[in-house]
Amino acid sequence: MRILSACPIVRKQPPGIVVSTAWWWRILFFGLSLRKVTFHLKKEEIRIVSRYLWFFRFRKRYRFGKVKAITYGYSNWNSGSTWSTAHDSLDQFSVGLQLNNDDEVRLFNFVGEGTFVNNSNLLPDWLFWDEYAFDLSGTQEGESKAFAELLSKLLNIPIVRPRFP
Repeated sequence: MRILSACPIVRKQPPGIVVSTAWWWRILFFGLSLRKVTFHLKKEEIRIVSRYLWFFRFRKRYRFGKVKAITYGYSNWNSGSTWSTAHDSLDQFSVGLQLNNDDEVRLFNFVGEGTFVNNSNLLPDWLFWDEYAFDLSGTQEGESKAFAELLSKLLNIPIVRPRFP
């Protein structure tokens, strides 16, 4: 279910592909943190414009040739996962750039409700039948993977794990 995830908006428009912060993320945080990434196909460059606290604007540009790989990582944001072996995950998938000098630039996080996980060796899965039966999850995994694959094909570079997820 799309409503259970916070994913950036990916659009194909001149001059190429434009990715920006999700609309409901903007509303939830009153526009405190916004990001817009433009993949300019003719100039072969990536433009990143970030805005923090409404006033502070940062701009960066990277040439396609300076990017060595696309980073794609996962982490579970559910704090209960450290204390319990059976829990509902809160997924965070990150997509970024790995530059030729091995610096990493995170582009966007795809966050949302994950699936129920039972990592217990003592309790069988059937004991949690109600959790599995009524479990809903967001679209963050599919959307983040599609975005990473799109960038990989666009720039003709591989997808790697980030050093720090």
